Amino acid sequence: MSIIVFGSINMDLVATAPHLPTAGETLLGYNFFQATGGKGANQAVAIGKVNQEDVERLSQLLPGKKALLLQLEIPITAVIAAAREAQKAGVKVILDPAPTQKELPEELYPLVDILTPNQVEAAQLVGFPVNGEDSAKKAAEILLQKGVKCAVVKLGAKGVYCSNSTESFFTPAFSVKTVDTTAAGDAFNGGLAAALSEELSLKQAMIWGSAAGALAATKSGAQPSLPDRDTFDKFLIGHRK
Repeated sequence: MSIIVFGSINMDLVATAPHLPTAGETLLGYNFFQATGGKGANQAVAIGKVNQEDVERLSQLLPGKKALLLQLEIPITAVIAAAREAQKAGVKVILDPAPTQKELPEELYPLVDILTPNQVEAAQLVGFPVNGEDSAKKAAEILLQKGVKCAVVKLGAKGVYCSNSTESFFTPAFSVKTVDTTAAGDAFNGGLAAALSEELSLKQAMIWGSAAGALAATKSGAQPSLPDRDTFDKFLIGHRK
């Protein structure tokens, strides 16, 4: 395996209710189910723990790999240490800045090859609303100025804006019937990393990420919604961009 995921794992407990409860309201839920989740585990499944000891083990695994996927469900000090180790090993760092934080340490940005915030996360990082292609472009410019090598702003059903020092472009979203968006962002990063590991272009990687995210949104749960390769390939063939 040419990709490493360094992140978290948990168990989702999901119940369906007729509507979102108001303050103090008690609702009966139904269709309860459990599904494995956690942003790190989700991304690992989409493509194929945390203290200093973990980082040391990670550093031994990095040589020869093509990408390291990171998220923010583990301590930020571990994220920075892992990114530094990847940079030393010449491994591309892909960071999903979620769960959202108002600020990231300035030292982290230059360690990131590809930053993939959604519009809410991007708004938190740059300090203004991000809700379309124009604002995504402005946000990406700021993130590049902070030191990120490539900024990818995910706009949900509107698409994805991608920018680096040599190219900037917008990739429309795939049209699907949305059931549950849990893990759609993780699926996006998994598809993106898988494409890059297969030496595809950045534009093609955005398409792969968008396709994986769209497929994940058509099913309930986190890891249960992540598509296998056969399903993914058939979806791409049927939705050529």
